[in-house]
Amino acid sequence: MREGLDDQLSTWTARLLFSSLRARLLLLLFLALLPTYVFILYSVFEARQEAAEHARENALWLTRLLASEQKSLIEVIRQQLQSLAQLSIVQRPEQAALCSQTFATLRKQNAHYANMGVIDAHGALRCSALAFTGRVNFSDRDYFREALRTRAFAVGGYQIGIVSGKGSVNLAAPVLDTAGNPQAVVFIALDLGALADRLIETAHLPEGSTLTILDDHGTILMRQPDAEKWVGKSLLDTPWIRAALSQNKEGSSEETGIDGVERLYVFKPFYSTALKQVYVSAGIPTAIIYADANALLFRALLLMTLITAGVIAITWIGGDVLVLRPAKALMRAARRLSQGNLSARTDLPHTADELGQIARSFDDMAAALQAHKSETARAAEEIRRLNADLERKVIERTADLAAANQELEAFSYSVSHDLRAPLRAIDGFSQAAIEDYADQLGDQGRDYLNRVRAATQHMGHLIDDLIKLARVARAEMKREAVDLSALAGSVLADLQTSEPARKVDWHIEPGLITSGDANLLRVALDNLLGNAWKFTGKQAHARIEFGALEQATGGPAYFVRDNGVGFDMTYAGKLFGAFQRLHAVSEFPGTGIGLATVQRIIRRHGGRVWAEGAVGKGATFYFSL
Repeated sequence: MREGLDDQLSTWTARLLFSSLRARLLLLLFLALLPTYVFILYSVFEARQEAAEHARENALWLTRLLASEQKSLIEVIRQQLQSLAQLSIVQRPEQAALCSQTFATLRKQNAHYANMGVIDAHGALRCSALAFTGRVNFSDRDYFREALRTRAFAVGGYQIGIVSGKGSVNLAAPVLDTAGNPQAVVFIALDLGALADRLIETAHLPEGSTLTILDDHGTILMRQPDAEKWVGKSLLDTPWIRAALSQNKEGSSEETGIDGVERLYVFKPFYSTALKQVYVSAGIPTAIIYADANALLFRALLLMTLITAGVIAITWIGGDVLVLRPAKALMRAARRLSQGNLSARTDLPHTADELGQIARSFDDMAAALQAHKSETARAAEEIRRLNADLERKVIERTADLAAANQELEAFSYSVSHDLRAPLRAIDGFSQAAIEDYADQLGDQGRDYLNRVRAATQHMGHLIDDLIKLARVARAEMKREAVDLSALAGSVLADLQTSEPARKVDWHIEPGLITSGDANLLRVALDNLLGNAWKFTGKQAHARIEFGALEQATGGPAYFVRDNGVGFDMTYAGKLFGAFQRLHAVSEFPGTGIGLATVQRIIRRHGGRVWAEGAVGKGATFYFSL
């Protein structure tokens, strides 16, 4: 239900926004300006992309440069360590004092060295550039163990130097005897703070940028600025650090830094050993990268706002004069016309432009309607006069028809009464003459009188059938549900009772229900089934069937089918006429009124009746209701 209300509210809002002509004009102008706006925004987007790409390339170049420098530095230290490992003052424990003096001198020459020294195979500090009087064991240091194990150059992880007290990364090389066995480890501790200062001086990064060196565990080995805040911390969950470690190659990522500032981070691995992988990364604030592009965007939005405001002002003022006023004049005239004022006109000049042509068409239409109204009024008055005359004539014709029906009923009664009396007299006297003067009349005389009696009796049947036909045409219909199957069964049962000696195979389809007058439909079935019974009288195996089939035009067609004498289809048009017979009375008795009665009953039910047959092959009579 909530979704339906939301949809309806959206529809109403759209109608309110675009229902006025002014709003539609503004919409069209905005759509016309839309490509320009899209082009401006696309240009700004391209500028931002170019700025980001330029910053990425510069930062990547810087990281490559720093990586190259640091790799060179580490390579120099490696070579220096290998050279120091060959010195006798390093190899001989008794020259430890001379070794310490020499290393102190070397350290002063290299400001980024936190310390230098020699550790014996058991982890004890034998020689140190910085004076140290305490006792400490270095056997747990990763660089020491790695150098002894691999008998090769090793790089350790971040640590706070025990002797120097500074954050550093130690690089070490084994001191081997003549047999190649490690006897001690010579090391140099890189002062990460001093190294960071040197890198910052070299990098020339924008304000707010960061320079970071980290290992493959996400531990910050060096970071400028705020080295003291972050160095030594493992920040593996930081997005850009996670991206750098997962790619394990140079790349970039625009992320929020550990200090909450959004930067473009460019990173690159610059040194690796069996023990460590070290990365260098430069982070440039996106606010600096996109500063020019953002300024361009601001100017573009300001320009778009000014253009939009100007377009709205021009449309508001110019549209009112050029479009809205003529449109309002048209609407006022249309409203007056819809209220029935056919004299309404636009009062606009009929110029050659679209609005002028619309005004011309409207004024012409209003004038035509006004002229048509007067003609319509005259035509309506003529129609009222004709209707009154027609109603009078209908009343007169109805009265004439009622009088004619009364006369027809009186005539039918007269025919029935006046014709029956002489017919009864002829039949009665003929019978009396046969009975009283049989001997005198002879065979031929009795035959003549019997024929007279048969003719009078046939005439009586004709009169009865004519009266029945007239009553069918005038009888009041009472529609109701009628079971035709039951009616047909009742009719055939009566026929069987009238001639019990006959054997007729009859079949009635059950459940044939229709709507109609039960009495009239009973008369129709009496005639149809009676004919089937009569015309199968000479068949040894007579069969009568009543059923229904579906018509192509819709609705059922009921039928009575028999295997009697049939008829010639050439004369099918005469079947339903009064007194029309296709068989002699001597062959099959009847008056020729039955099928005419059926046709009138079916027509009164809005249907039709037709027949199919062949001589000697039976007949089928169809009817629809």
